[in-house]
Amino acid sequence: MKGVKAAVRGAQETLGFDSPSHMKGLQVFIADIRNCQTKEQERQRVEKELSKIRQKFATPKTLSGYDRKKYVWKLLYAYMLGYEIDDTGHFQAVELCSSPKFTEKTAGYLATSLLLADNNDMVRMIVNSVKTDISSGNEHMAALALNTVANIGGPEFADNLFTDIARLILSQSGSLSPYIKRKACICLLRLYRKENDGLQPEVWSPKLAALFNEQDIGLLTSASGFMLGILEMGKFPAPAWSGVVVPVCQSLANLVQGICPEHYEYYHVPAPWLQSKLLRILQFFPVTTFDAELLHRLNLILQSILAKPSSQRSPAPVQQGGPKRRTKVDAERQNRSNAEHAVLFEAMNLMIHLEDTADPETTKTAAGLLGIFLSSTDPNIRYLGLETMARLASNLSTHEYLDRYKNQILDKMHETDISIRRQALNLLYALCRPENWQQIVDQLLEILGGSDNLLQEELVLKIAILAEKNAKNIGWYVDVVFKMLESAPDAVSDDVWYRVVQVVTGFEDGPSEAEQNALRRHAASKAYQNLSSQRAAHDTLLRLAAYLIGEFGHLLPQSVTPRAKFEALHRHFQRGSPQTKAILVLAAVKILNANHDALKGEVVGFLKEIQDSADVELQQRAVELLQLSRDEDSLDQVLRPMPPYAESVQKNNPLVQRLKFSAKNRAHTRAELEEAAKSEGGMYKPGRSKSESDGRIMELPDPGRPKPAPPKAQEASASESSDSEEDAAPAQSNGAAGGQTPKDLWSQLCIAPQGRFYTSPQLVLEMKQEYNAATGRLTILFVNSAKAPIGNIRVHIPQVDFLRVQTFSEVPSSLKPGEQATHLVQVQCLRPFLQPAKYLVEYCTAPGAPPQQLPLLLPAVVSKFITPAQVQMGQFRQFFETLTGPREMVLDGQAKAQPNQWPNYLGKGFNMFVLPESGPTAAFAAGTLNTATPDPAQPEKMMTVPVLVRLQYDSGRNLVRLIVRTQHPEVTNALAKVMQTYLMSG
Repeated sequence: MKGVKAAVRGAQETLGFDSPSHMKGLQVFIADIRNCQTKEQERQRVEKELSKIRQKFATPKTLSGYDRKKYVWKLLYAYMLGYEIDDTGHFQAVELCSSPKFTEKTAGYLATSLLLADNNDMVRMIVNSVKTDISSGNEHMAALALNTVANIGGPEFADNLFTDIARLILSQSGSLSPYIKRKACICLLRLYRKENDGLQPEVWSPKLAALFNEQDIGLLTSASGFMLGILEMGKFPAPAWSGVVVPVCQSLANLVQGICPEHYEYYHVPAPWLQSKLLRILQFFPVTTFDAELLHRLNLILQSILAKPSSQRSPAPVQQGGPKRRTKVDAERQNRSNAEHAVLFEAMNLMIHLEDTADPETTKTAAGLLGIFLSSTDPNIRYLGLETMARLASNLSTHEYLDRYKNQILDKMHETDISIRRQALNLLYALCRPENWQQIVDQLLEILGGSDNLLQEELVLKIAILAEKNAKNIGWYVDVVFKMLESAPDAVSDDVWYRVVQVVTGFEDGPSEAEQNALRRHAASKAYQNLSSQRAAHDTLLRLAAYLIGEFGHLLPQSVTPRAKFEALHRHFQRGSPQTKAILVLAAVKILNANHDALKGEVVGFLKEIQDSADVELQQRAVELLQLSRDEDSLDQVLRPMPPYAESVQKNNPLVQRLKFSAKNRAHTRAELEEAAKSEGGMYKPGRSKSESDGRIMELPDPGRPKPAPPKAQEASASESSDSEEDAAPAQSNGAAGGQTPKDLWSQLCIAPQGRFYTSPQLVLEMKQEYNAATGRLTILFVNSAKAPIGNIRVHIPQVDFLRVQTFSEVPSSLKPGEQATHLVQVQCLRPFLQPAKYLVEYCTAPGAPPQQLPLLLPAVVSKFITPAQVQMGQFRQFFETLTGPREMVLDGQAKAQPNQWPNYLGKGFNMFVLPESGPTAAFAAGTLNTATPDPAQPEKMMTVPVLVRLQYDSGRNLVRLIVRTQHPEVTNALAKVMQTYLMSG
C-alpha cells in the first residue's frame, strides 16, 4: 500500500500537482459560501473575497505562482456562481498559462477559456504559450493548450495557430497519440469555421483518409466532426474530398458488424454518434462518386442497419389510469430508442440520397418502418418519420409503398404540434399527383380555414402549386385560388395572385387562343361574381379581381354591361389600400378603352374626383390617365393587352422557388441552413428564394423574354414581379465570363460581393469583397488557367486622395499551370468620389514575350461604403424635404430595371434600407455613407453622410425618376451617377 501511495506522489510531483491541502484558502472560501443562509450573505462574502483579491493583484510582484493559482480558482468559483468579476485577474490568468507547473498552467488555461471571449485583446497574449505547449512533447501540456484553443476559437487563434495545430495532423511522425490527434481535430474544426482558407483538398484529403483508418473510436468521432465541418462550409465541392469515401465506408462497416470497444457502446448500440456522422458524411458526395463495388457495400450496410430489431419500432403500450411517474427503466428505454433511431434515420437519409442505386428491398423495408413511426407515441419520432417519408416520396417509384398511409398522414394535419402538421403537409405535397390531387387539395382546403396563422401561408402556397400542376382543367386552379381568398385571404400573398395573372394571361406554345380565351372568360367571371357579391372584399381579392376584369372584362357575357363592370370596381374603391386603388383606377380606364362611348362620362368623372386626392401617387396617375383618355388612339396603344409570357416562366413556377429544401438530399451547407433560418417554416418569405442562397445577388432583365410595349400600364409591373425569380437572368456571382468584357465584370462586382474580375486564356482573376462601414477588404485570387507558366507578374495600385489603399500580401512573380495566389487589399473611404481607383496588372505569357497590361479598376465604388439606415416613413419625409438645392439631384430616363427589381438593387446592390411603404410605382431607401476621416467637431468620431433616395415610375411611358438627396453635394452627385448606371437606360 505504501508503494502505491509513493507512486501517486511521484506522479503528482512529475506533473506538478499540489496536494489538495495546500489550497486551504480555496476550501475555506467554498465552505463559507455553502454555509451562507441567505443570498445577501453569499453576496457579501463574495464581494469581500473579490475585494481582497483585487488588493493582492494590485501588487503582482509580491505574488507567487501558488498565490496566483489560488486566487484565480477563487475568481472562477465566484464567476461560476454568477457574479460579475469584470477584468479582475485576467492578466494573472494569462501569466499562469506560461508557468512550468502543470497545476498553475491548468488554472491559467481554464480561466482564460471561461473568462475571455474570442475578440478579447488579451487572447493574443497567450498565443506564444499555446504554441510552446503544443510543441513541448508533453501530452498533458499540449492537451491543456488545445482545449483552450477549442473553447475560445476566434480569428486571433485562427491566424496564428492554425498552421501549428495542422502540423500535428499532417506530421508523418507516429509519436503522437490518438488522444492528441483527437483534440487537434476538434481545434481545427473550430478554427476552420472562422478562417477556411488554410485547407487544400489535395493536401488534406489523404491525411483525413488515413485518420479514418485508425481504430480509436474517439479519434474517429473527432475526425468525422472535422470532415463534416469541412463539407458543411462548402468552400470546396464535395468530390474534391472523395479520397475519404472508401475509409469512411470501411469504418461504418466495422461499427455495423459490432467491431467496437464495449465502453463505446451506448445501450448496446455501437458508437451511435460516430455511425450517424459517417452516414451523414456520405450524403454530401454525389452518387457518381461511388463505384459499383462501393454501392454494393453501402447497400449491404443499409440492409443490416434497417433489419436490426429496435426498442421503439412498435408503439409503446398506453398507460392506464392517468400519467405515471417516469422510472429509470423508462429513461433507459428512451435513451436506447434515441440512439437506435439516430442511426436508423441517417441510414434512411443515405438510402434516399442513393436514389435508384439503392436496393428496392431496402427501400420497401424503409417505407414499412416509416409507416410504423407514424403511430409512435414519441412526437419526435412521428416528426422525423413524416419528414423522412416526404423526401422518400420525391422518388415516384416509392409511392406504391407510401399511398397506403395517406389517411394516417391526413390525420396528422390535426395534431396540436405545428411542426408535425407542417411535416404532414410536406408529405402530402410530395405524394400528390394527377390521380389523387383533387382529394388531397379538397382536404387541405377544408383544413385551411381552421388552421392557425403560422401554417396558413404555407398551406396556401402548396395548394396553389398542386392545383396548377395537377388540374386537367386549369379553370379548377382559378377556382381553388378564389376559394383560398374566401377562407384565408390574409394568407394569400402577392406571389400567389401574380401567378394566377401569369397563368390566365397565357404562355408561349400554350393552348390555342380559343381555349385560352375560355380560361380568361372563366377567370373574369369569377372575379366579377366575387366583387358583386361581397360588400367588403379583402384587399388581395380586390387586386386580383380588378386586374382580371380590367384585362379580360371584354370577354364577359353581354349580359354583364360595361356599367356593371365599372360599378363592381367603383363600389370597393374607398376600402382599398393605395396600391389597390391604383390597380382599380387602371382597370376602370381599361374598361373605358373597350367601351369608350358607354362609359366615358362615368370614368372621366371618376378620374376627376381623384385627381385632387391627398395621395400624390394616385393623383398623378389620375391626371395622366385623364389626359390620355382624350385621345382614343393613344389610349388604345398604351393599354393594349399583355403578350404571352415566355415558356420558361411556365416551367419555372416562382412559387416553387419559395419552398425550402425541396431536394431529396438532407446534406446542406451552413450557408444554406442560415439562409433558410431567416424564414420560419418550410418556405421563404415573399421576395426571397433559394436562388438568393446560391449567391445570386441582382436580377437583370432577360433579353430572351418578349417585352410588352413600353407604355404598358401599372398592373403589368405587378404581374411581372411574380416571375422575376425565374424569368430574370440573375447576375452570376461566379463571374462566368462568356462574352463578357472586363467592363461588364467590373460593373457586376460593383453591386455584388464576389465574382469574376478578369478572364483570359492565360490568367483568371476572381474577387471577394467584404465591407464594414468605411473599410473594405478585397481578396483577389490569381489563377493560371493556361498549360504553361506565366511570369513577371506585377500589380500596381496608384495612390488616390479619396481612398486609403493598403496591401497585406504580395502577388508572386510567377504562377505554374493551375497554380493560384491571393492578393489582399484593404481600402478605406476618405471622402466621396466618382472615379474608382485603378488596379494595374502586368504579366508575360512566355520568356521574352511582351508584357500583357491590364488597366483594371477596383469595384470599390462609393455605394460600397453605405450602410442601411432604418427609418420610419414620417422621418424619411421630414428629412427628405429639408435636403434641397445643391444637395439634391434629380435624374429622369427610360427604366432599365423594372420596379419589381428595385428592392434588390437598393437593398443588396447599393446597401440601403428599403422602406416597407415602397411599392410598384415608388420606392424609398435610406442609408449612411461612412468615411475614415475624423469629424472636425468630434475628432473621436468619423464623418458620416445621411443618404435618402426616392424612385418614381411612370408606367405609361416606362420612365423612371431618380431623386437623391444627401447632406453633401459631392455625395449626391457620385451616388446618383452610380445608381443611374443600373436603373436607367442610355
